[in-house]
Amino acid sequence: MAMVVVHGVLADAAQWNDVRTELVSTGHQVIARDRRGRNGIALNADYSVKTEIEDLHRILDEAGPGSILFGHSYGAVIALLTAQQRDDLHSVILYEPIATGHQLKAFIGTAVERAKRAVEAGDLDAAMEILVTDVSPTPPDVLERYRGNRMWRSQLPFVPSAIQELEAMLAYDIDYDQVTPPQAPAKVVLGAKNVGTMPFGRPTETLAYTIGAELLLLDDLGHVAHMQAPAKLAKAINS
Repeated sequence: MAMVVVHGVLADAAQWNDVRTELVSTGHQVIARDRRGRNGIALNADYSVKTEIEDLHRILDEAGPGSILFGHSYGAVIALLTAQQRDDLHSVILYEPIATGHQLKAFIGTAVERAKRAVEAGDLDAAMEILVTDVSPTPPDVLERYRGNRMWRSQLPFVPSAIQELEAMLAYDIDYDQVTPPQAPAKVVLGAKNVGTMPFGRPTETLAYTIGAELLLLDDLGHVAHMQAPAKLAKAINS
């Protein structure tokens, strides 16, 4: 069965290779493509959440009816909104969709504007630090280790696109306590470390309750299980 994977911000499709390998071993045909803004695919001037939805519809049309749709973070937001518009999906799996609109703004404050100024000054490291502390909260002790590892280096090229993506999310208000369920059966995945937190945990819990979806908790994990425990995440996806 085909499974379409939609990655999040500060990521590309390659970050999902280990999860893809696990899923392929269980019989899935995995389609994971780069979204706009990475690896030579430009973000257009009028980029918005609607742009992503239109792109995903084209991929799902190619994948054919009966596909599983999986989205992570911003990718989960895109997957949810696209699945609301389709009646040909087998199922939908949403891993920690991020808060949007006024809820996201209340949490991150001026982080996007400050990161944008850092990029304009040519300091990607400073912009990255703003994003991973003020948007995707990283404790100081973890941040120090994070700055020195390969994940930080691999994510730096995606910082300019991340800023545009966050601007798009700020401009798109979703109330997860009133959201329309997708037309296909849905599961929601949440890292246990993010229970009750913003901007991922509380929106995820609210969404699962609102749409009546099964909520799968990933013990001892947070928002990046695809990098830290791909086999465990693949098992949850297949459960």
